Amino acid sequence: MLGFSKQKQNGHRICFQITQTSVRLLIAKGLAESPELIVNDHEQVKRGSLVKEAGALLSKYSRMSLKHAQVILVLGTDLYESVQVDRPMLDSDEIAESLKYSLSDLVSLSGNEIIADYYEFPEQPSGQDKVVAVAANRHELKPWVDFFSEHDLQLTDIGIAELALPRLVEIQNHAELTLYQNPSGNYIAQINTPKGLMFTRLLRGVTDISSYTAEEIQTGALEPLATELQRSVDYFESHLRQAPISRIILAVEHRQLSAVQSSLSELLAVECSVYSYPQWATELREDDYSDLAGLGALLEVSS
Repeated sequence: MLGFSKQKQNGHRICFQITQTSVRLLIAKGLAESPELIVNDHEQVKRGSLVKEAGALLSKYSRMSLKHAQVILVLGTDLYESVQVDRPMLDSDEIAESLKYSLSDLVSLSGNEIIADYYEFPEQPSGQDKVVAVAANRHELKPWVDFFSEHDLQLTDIGIAELALPRLVEIQNHAELTLYQNPSGNYIAQINTPKGLMFTRLLRGVTDISSYTAEEIQTGALEPLATELQRSVDYFESHLRQAPISRIILAVEHRQLSAVQSSLSELLAVECSVYSYPQWATELREDDYSDLAGLGALLEVSS
């Protein structure tokens, strides 16, 4: 995402998935079509200690032949900012460089801190020509670049959670909304279609639902969440003029998950199902879905 070329050097693929307070190390081997997940490890850390903890995690697997392995760094949603902007009137290869100058008024970072890139959705509202600009703090990323160099790892990309998650989605012939529990806090709603990721939104104002009892859920505790999901669906169906979504998939940890599933299905009048991990990741999966962005990134670094 943020500007590194890919060179295959080693049969292992590595991903460091990070938030402000956590580091996850994932290692896979094999081809992108059939990877084998061999490490899925993580630690909660104090902010500012991410790289140090990454070194400690990596040292646990020093017996593996990881020298010159490809590595991708995936940023959690609390480590970057994304915002829709009008497409700059420039060639595609010049847009990313131009954004660092125009984003300083739109994000919390100053101009000299910004490293920027962008992506775009396959469909936009009629009359619009926008891109999604992504800004991260270059001073926070520099220690990671140095860390990978010191450990003889080939950094191929710095990615973001919202683009890594859809790589695990099985392409259907209809639109589906997936609700993800976000390791950085809150929830992420994404709508995928046969054309790819069509919509993504961080649900910042939604209360954590993990503590709700079955009785609370049955008496309407999920109505605020359902309202936010309905807003996402309305934008997709009305503004983007797309066919209705056929299903909601829940990648959410909850002791009363069946009650959550039933309640949202009733509130939104659409089928709800529980997220299924890809077969290659099932054995070492993190059951709270906090590893999904890293797993998706492994497919990217394996391709």
